[in-house]
Amino acid sequence: MSDGSVNQGRILRNLMRLMDVTCGHSLYEVLPRGVQVWLPDQGLGVHPDLLVVAGEPLLHDGQSDRVLNPCVMFEILADPTPGYHPEAATLPERGGIFRHCRTIPYLQAYVFVHQVEARVEQFYRAEENLWGMTAQTGLDSVVELAITDARLPMMDIYERVDFSLLV
Repeated sequence: MSDGSVNQGRILRNLMRLMDVTCGHSLYEVLPRGVQVWLPDQGLGVHPDLLVVAGEPLLHDGQSDRVLNPCVMFEILADPTPGYHPEAATLPERGGIFRHCRTIPYLQAYVFVHQVEARVEQFYRAEENLWGMTAQTGLDSVVELAITDARLPMMDIYERVDFSLLV
């Protein structure tokens, strides 16, 4: 999770609204930042900007702020660093979070949402140890999540985002 900015706040609000409408009346629950995803094998927790849980959240040792079963995690990227690569061992601001989270058996998709351009990258579990990737760019594109039939129009994800603002 990166430090907040106006654009990040707008994207987060938009994603929460879209995901709540898409998943709100199904078996999925949308949880905002502040809820920690606990990685017991590594003994650490990570804080995605947004996460989706299938069914009831499984809690680590009964701690209500440590979820074990996210099926989708969203991260809003602030860093426009050229050469950014989500698989890298040391990502700007992210410390290789995706690399660690791939071991979560419940996780089906990890979504990077850029805030300096209309670009969304989704890594999805194709098989147990195999991940695929899709990328959408431009406001006319639609992100199709790896779970359910969720379709997130980029125009809605980036509603009121001002790309001229510095992050």
